[in-house]
Amino acid sequence: MSGHTHYNRNVITGNVFEHNHGAVCGAWWTGPVCEDGTPRGYGVYEVDGTNLRWYYQPTGLSRKEQVHIYVDELTNQKRLIANVWNWDPNWKVEYFIDGKAMGAMENQKGYDPQTVTLYKGATLPAGRTFPEPHSTEHLFVAHFAPSVKVVKVVATDRFGEKFEAEFKG
Repeated sequence: MSGHTHYNRNVITGNVFEHNHGAVCGAWWTGPVCEDGTPRGYGVYEVDGTNLRWYYQPTGLSRKEQVHIYVDELTNQKRLIANVWNWDPNWKVEYFIDGKAMGAMENQKGYDPQTVTLYKGATLPAGRTFPEPHSTEHLFVAHFAPSVKVVKVVATDRFGEKFEAEFKG
């Protein structure tokens, strides 16, 4: 387990699993999220004999909140971005359009839209201008038609627990 980086990341190398936790202070107490869009929070570990489970606990939010979604307006389509901040390769991230299963979302490295708004630029964030958005590997993308009414993302962690987020257009 490690920290002090102000972003969340899980790295697996062989049999070694490193949990790099987001910070309780987010991006140096300047906003509600770390530099990768992970909410302020901490890791929680549950030990039962030789079994180990973990999750990320966002401060001030439900433990069940593990996904933030954003929708961008593009030419003739919309883009869905899901930030699944405690993701590792054993998670499954799927989406549903108007109740119909569409399959897995595409994993892409990039920047969380909220962090760009909060932290990108020489004058942001006010008071402490050194935090900047941090590129992350826990973003997922899909595209859909502007006529869609409801988009839902379901992320299933390595332990089989499901987390959902929904957008109504």
